[in-house]
Amino acid sequence: MAIVRDNQYRIIYFTVWIVFAILQTLSIYSVSGLQFELLAIDTFFRSVLFIPTGILVYNVIKYAKYEKMSSIRQFVSYEFLFIVFVLIWLCFGYIFDYFFMGSEFTTKLINILPFYILTGFMFYLILILFVRNKIILSKSHENVEENINKHKNLTQNNDTQISTDTEKLEHIAVKSGQRIHLIIVSDIIYLQAFGDYVNVFADSGKYLKEQTMKYFETNLPQQFVRIHRSYIVNIKSVLRIERYEKQSQLLTLKNGYQIKISSTGYKLLKQKLNL
Repeated sequence: MAIVRDNQYRIIYFTVWIVFAILQTLSIYSVSGLQFELLAIDTFFRSVLFIPTGILVYNVIKYAKYEKMSSIRQFVSYEFLFIVFVLIWLCFGYIFDYFFMGSEFTTKLINILPFYILTGFMFYLILILFVRNKIILSKSHENVEENINKHKNLTQNNDTQISTDTEKLEHIAVKSGQRIHLIIVSDIIYLQAFGDYVNVFADSGKYLKEQTMKYFETNLPQQFVRIHRSYIVNIKSVLRIERYEKQSQLLTLKNGYQIKISSTGYKLLKQKLNL
């Protein structure tokens, strides 16, 4: 879209330049009586001069940050820039005329200096409108890209925060009557599903927690693995694994408790144990 818009601006600028060259040539020819061919060459050169002077104006407005100035300061700055713009344009135009068209031709053009100043002022207004519009559009695109980048960074930070929170589950708080027990995660032997609750078996005893197995499966450290729909075990508490039937395995914990392992749970357990 930006490339298409830039091409449109170039077409508009080129069209204005051509129209200006034709109208100025016809206007000066009608009031000066100078040779038409020489006037056409002069007008062509002065039109070409609008390109470097226009680039100069664009960069001055852009890098001097006119849009951030107060209204009065903007007005003064634009007026001063107009004077510089017209002086540069007129001086180079007359220097070209003097060396290539002759002193007589240049003298006659000096007599219609007010016409050139008016022409420069009109073109300067067009240039200012073009530059301000281009700067505003450029700022708008930058703001859109900045907002997109902020959104991406925010999303990444949220994902990182979620991941960090998941890894930081180091204890479980369980309320029992008027007491709150704080269970260190590393002390947990295994967890067992119990309806809408989970039985937590730890070195210090058995506790009933109102939570889901999916939550613990997601938030417990890597040393825990879900070996069955109803069981999550701490692999550091595993004593041995043995064949129970043809297609199943039996896990024995260090406290002597035995749990039948599902086929999916056995695959996960082998991955954890690098078997």
